[in-house]
Amino acid sequence: MTWLLLLLGVLSSFGQLKFRVTDFAADPFDLTARNDQYKKVDGSGSLYAIIKVSGEEGDNLREYQFNFGNMNHLIEEHDGLLWIYVQKNAKRVTIRRNGYTPLLNHDLQTTIEEGKTYRMKLSAQGPVIYTQMVMFQTEPKVTGAVVMIRREGGDSPKELFGTTDVTGVTAKGLEFGTYTYEVMAENYYSSEGRFTLNSQTETHRENVMLRSNGANITLAVATNADIYINGTKKGTRSWTGSLKAGLHNVECRQENHRPSSQTISVKEGEDQSIVLAPPTPIMGVLAITSTPSGAAIYVDGKSYGTTPRNITDLLIGQHTVKLSLNGYGEAQTTVDVKEQQTTDINLALKEKDRAVTIPNENESTVSDDDLSQINIIYTDGVLTVDGIQYNMVRVEGGTFQMGYGNNESNEAPAHSVTLSSYYIGQTEVTQALWRAVMGKNPSFFRGALLPVENVSWNDCQEFIRRLNLLTGKKFRLPTEAEWEFAARGGTMSKGYRYSGSNSLSKIAWYNKNSEGNTHPVATQQPNELGLYDMTGNVWEWCQDWKGPYSSVSVTNPIGPATGSFRVDRGGSWSSMATFCPLAYRSHHAPSNSNDYIGFRLALSE
Repeated sequence: MTWLLLLLGVLSSFGQLKFRVTDFAADPFDLTARNDQYKKVDGSGSLYAIIKVSGEEGDNLREYQFNFGNMNHLIEEHDGLLWIYVQKNAKRVTIRRNGYTPLLNHDLQTTIEEGKTYRMKLSAQGPVIYTQMVMFQTEPKVTGAVVMIRREGGDSPKELFGTTDVTGVTAKGLEFGTYTYEVMAENYYSSEGRFTLNSQTETHRENVMLRSNGANITLAVATNADIYINGTKKGTRSWTGSLKAGLHNVECRQENHRPSSQTISVKEGEDQSIVLAPPTPIMGVLAITSTPSGAAIYVDGKSYGTTPRNITDLLIGQHTVKLSLNGYGEAQTTVDVKEQQTTDINLALKEKDRAVTIPNENESTVSDDDLSQINIIYTDGVLTVDGIQYNMVRVEGGTFQMGYGNNESNEAPAHSVTLSSYYIGQTEVTQALWRAVMGKNPSFFRGALLPVENVSWNDCQEFIRRLNLLTGKKFRLPTEAEWEFAARGGTMSKGYRYSGSNSLSKIAWYNKNSEGNTHPVATQQPNELGLYDMTGNVWEWCQDWKGPYSSVSVTNPIGPATGSFRVDRGGSWSSMATFCPLAYRSHHAPSNSNDYIGFRLALSE
């Protein structure tokens, strides 16, 4: 009971806890004491006054007792406040609370009047609690040892003090008193003890000696297998730690392998190093052929000779197979190899495009008289010019919100647009298609499958004129509304910020990934309609003159009747992300041409 005597001595030195009245005044605006719902009348027929008592946050007001001498009073509790109904003419009050110095005959500095409401605020000291810092240190330094404590006296339950860190330590403050403890750690016998706290300035250090009930064991396996002890993963390839004396089941597990299993015996105080049996690989057979034969085989990046070939040392599961052959494009696929089965694959390699070459000089323009020599067909949405294909995608008509809602932007106001069905090019027009029709290539960046650029709006009209003369169709540039509806994904739109994704790098060649040039069409992901490069690669001319949007709903808009600039949309290889959102509008003079502007075709249904 040393701590109790010490605490009583401290209290006797400093006296009991105190409280005080911090505020008391009449509230002229509070008519509660006269309200028919709350008013009370004393035996002489006079209205009681009401004193509304409040305290500090968390204080229990019900612990206070009040005495107004010869004046009667009643106490009620309303919304966390004490309401004291007291007779008129009261001038003093005595307030008591267990454990606190009473407030005797306190002068209210006024005379309580009939039917008035007053407010009183009480402030009480909190109980003084003395604590001491306690630190447990285990030896050896065990991580995760659990320390349980119980305070002596009364019926205090055992409670968690803490768990040790990597240094074998756990610490915190405890109230003065005497405690018993138990320290428990895996693979060690538990340790018990007792201590007393009575100093605020000193840290009590409890050094706990732990005795192992097992031994230190090192396990190792020759493969990249995971080591499990009694069903719990302990490490990969190797593990060192303490195990309790007795028998333990050890497994080595690895994907697409049969696990190995063995039982080890641990004796107290006898350390061991054990080499474990590795898991057994589960194999399958992959039979690879190609058209044409002789292609180099790479499975998961490892060379396996040339086709045809049986590969017998592959683990079951998925593998990536790639074939390559000079003069042909690479072919790649993913296969699932199964146990005790032969998986057959045949890959066809596509010969690299040699049909179109783009000369850098001595190009000649095809005249109208020479157009009859061009072999051109348009059927079922596919335009073929001298063997060069250009696909058109049907866009189902519908209604959408065009532009943005920010009234200060070039793309405002957002407005409702209804379009009839139409066709639009799956890709930007390539240099190969342009040269087949025009007989020359104006592009700065050269390549058959690169988008044609360095073409003005007027140049595009000449290309379309020739194309319509050859096909009898009415190809044209898309209107600005048709372009934006298609870029958004039409009736299949998922609401992306860019055409096909919210991730710009997945669907567009722009200034962060283009390396300063255009790229072959259809090498990024398509949008919801299967259209490529609606964002990035090159800006795309639209049919419209540039003009402000109207806020009214429109059907099949074609833009202003006149203007100075033609619209281009979509951003390019040189554009920052700021210029790539679906609704962003740009414009150039129709005679202007740059290495970042091209186009795609449209066709009414």
